Amino acid sequence: MPVNGATDSTSPRVLFIGNSYTSVNNLPQIFHDIAASAGHALSEIKAVTPGGVTLSQHLNSPVTLKAIDEGKWDVVILQAQSQEAALSEQFPNWRSNFLKGTAGLYDRIKAGSPRAEIILYQTWARHADYWNDPKADRSVGNNPADMQARIRKWHQNAAAQKNDILIAPVGDAWELNYKNANAVRLHASDNSHPTFNGSYLAALVIYGTLYHPPNLNVSFHGNLTRAEALYLQTIATQATHMSSLP
Repeated sequence: MPVNGATDSTSPRVLFIGNSYTSVNNLPQIFHDIAASAGHALSEIKAVTPGGVTLSQHLNSPVTLKAIDEGKWDVVILQAQSQEAALSEQFPNWRSNFLKGTAGLYDRIKAGSPRAEIILYQTWARHADYWNDPKADRSVGNNPADMQARIRKWHQNAAAQKNDILIAPVGDAWELNYKNANAVRLHASDNSHPTFNGSYLAALVIYGTLYHPPNLNVSFHGNLTRAEALYLQTIATQATHMSSLP
């Protein structure tokens, strides 16, 4: 069951708000299939995911606001633009927009869906290969660990504005994978967007954040082998358990 028991675990209505980190590989569908295979059927799932959009831009988007204002959502997942949390470390305008976008969307969601679970989908750092390019933008960090530390910090700061926003530690799970001796590549060739297994890992972490199963041994694995899926399920379990520690 979700943390506050607010969601009917048999048939929640779920809304994803994000951009291409959500739309690539159809993350909402992967989440749906994971949940269904674990016995949690969803009554409705909707996504608003225009490319490159920040949370503050979503807050001013008629399309996003219309979806939010349908109301009676049980779960809403918010995915920020992939650089805005990292850029918040040194740029006040990015920081202000990120924090205001998160808080503003929270308030708008709660107005029509007061019992909704709101989850911040923490994104990930660029692949290490990104920094091999001398033209790489180092304003997001000097390496993957630096960028992920910034993403982690500012998602925590954004969530702290409200006492019941949850963080799905997707980026932390990606970092755990890349530190593992059996690491698999989760980034596409652009060193930014996810491959299918990257989206699968993201969906596992979101599922784990919402339902808190003791482990993430779920039967759905898409086009991955069972062994590949089990590895990513282990990583997701580690990340979600670590994030729940006091």
